[in-house]
Order: sequence, then structure tokens, then C-alpha cells
Amino acid sequence: MFICNQLLSKGERLAMKNVTGTAFIVAEFRAEENEEATPLYTDHVVKIWLNEETKKVASQIAQNSPAAKEMVKLRTKYFDDVLSNHILGGCKQVVILGSGLDTRAARINGEGVTYFEIDDQATLQLKEETLKLNKVTANVRYLPGDYVKDGLISLLKQSEFDFTRPTYFLWEGNTTLLEKKDVIFVLEQIRDNVHNFRLSFDYMSEKVILRTTGYQDINDYIDKYESMYAPWITGFEKIATLADELNLKVIENFSTADLHAQYRPRRSLESNLFKFYFVCTLENAVGCVSQEI
Repeated sequence: MFICNQLLSKGERLAMKNVTGTAFIVAEFRAEENEEATPLYTDHVVKIWLNEETKKVASQIAQNSPAAKEMVKLRTKYFDDVLSNHILGGCKQVVILGSGLDTRAARINGEGVTYFEIDDQATLQLKEETLKLNKVTANVRYLPGDYVKDGLISLLKQSEFDFTRPTYFLWEGNTTLLEKKDVIFVLEQIRDNVHNFRLSFDYMSEKVILRTTGYQDINDYIDKYESMYAPWITGFEKIATLADELNLKVIENFSTADLHAQYRPRRSLESNLFKFYFVCTLENAVGCVSQEI
């Protein structure tokens, strides 16, 4: 039985205050899927960080930006499936950038699989202590730091990460909030230092950032979202163009409208934004990931 948040020590409650509120909001959105009659995925670990306060805040965000909740669920399902397939295919190293309150190290694992999670010190400390407190096992190595400022490769070198092994990188909910040059810098670091990899991430169409989609409801959505959270500053119009420039190969690229049609065929889209928010999977074009992972 998971230990209730109310039973956390004063120090642990203080640690929660030092973790970005966005992590708890996303966690609440993910957790809600458990209540579906036929859930897209199950995540019973996430509730160890949630309470009435986080539920209230997430509910307020969802009322103002209802599409956000569904998009989080859709991308969670996609990333879960891709990760599971890679692990079933023999991948033994998984790196999660900006991991927040991600629970995949506890939910999706296999013999000999090691996770490496990168985020700020407070978030990782909270995760490690709370998982241990609730007796949730996860073969994960926590790497506190900023993967842009500190350098992703420098952080990985501080651990027992094997740069020669096939690796799956997951980069969820980050790229839209970073400068484009920083997104490219991270991709270049992975390309130039990891011999064999695949990488999945989500991104927004540049038209959304520039307010040129032609949909006023999208512009209104962005205004509301950014007033409560942070500005969206980076988008990509054609992910294949970016991949070509970096000598990477696009394995998959789907809009969340595509995912919605696949996962929720009997439900209508809540917003036009789903047409402009994407998930993709890339690999090093000269590698042999498809044979080894």
C-alpha cells in the first residue's frame, strides 16, 4: 500500500515545495487515466506524489486549458509503447531528460535494464526518497543537473553510462520551452557521442509559436496557457528537415490528432491544437539501432 502524502516528514514536504509545480500537474493528468473504463495505460505509482492540493491546481489548469490534459495522456501512451518495444527488443539503457515525476523506471522495466534520469536536485531527491519510502523498486541512476547548461554528455560521464551500448532516449515535455539552439545542441550531443540510439520527443509546430495556424482558438489557448505557466518559444515545422540537417533519421512522426484517432476513435477532438502538436522518434542515420535494439 502506498504511503499517503500526509504521512511524509516535514523535510520531505519541504522538498516537494522545491519541485516545480508543473511536474505535479503533469503527474495529475497522467494519473487520471487510471480511472477510465479502458485506460490507455496504467500508472499506479504516480499517486504517491499526489494529494488534494495537487488535484485542485491541476483541475484549475485543465478548466482553462482542457486540451493539455488529453495531450499529456496521448503522449504518455505513445512513449510508453515505444519504450516497451525497445526494451522487448533488447535495449538495456534508457535516458530520460527532464524526467520530473516520470514513473517509467518503476513501471516499464526488464532484466538488466538501467534508467538514467536527469533533472534538478530537488526533483530527483524527492523521487528517490518517496519511491524508497513506498517500497517501489526501480533500477535508476539519478543525475542532478541541467542537461543544457551542464552538458548532457558531461552528466552521463559522471555515471556508469556505456556510450557504446544501444540506448533509448526519452525527451518529454521539454523542447517547446527551450531555445531552438539548445534543442539542436542536445540532439548534436547525443548524435556525436552515443554510437547507437533512438530518441523520442514531443514538439509543437512552429505555426503555433508564430500564431499563424489560422485558428483563433489555438491563439486563445496559448495566451491562457502561457499566462499560467511559461511561454512556448520553440517549434518545428518539418521534423524531417531538422533530422536531415543533423544526419538523423525519422522513424515515426505523428500528430496528437493522429494518436487521438488511433487511441480514442469514438471521441471527438477537443481542440484544433491536436493537429499541431507532435511526437516523433529519431535514430542516428549511420547506426544499426534497428538490428540491435
